Amino acid sequence: MDKKDLENLSEQELSELKDSIDETIANKRYKKSFSATNTKGVAIAWIIFGILIASYRYFSM
Repeated sequence: MDKKDLENLSEQELSELKDSIDETIANKRYKKSFSATNTKGVAIAWIIFGILIASYRYFSM
């Protein structure tokens, strides 16, 4: 939006725009933290799976 467009908005429209921007930022932060958590969970699962396979092979000999 141009500066001229923002000057023509009413207080209510500015408030709605601010709320919309805040909501978008919050959603992006949530998605970013969720994807980081998901990646860490998958990595931990693979590590545990590898340890289990190594333990099974070690103790089955």
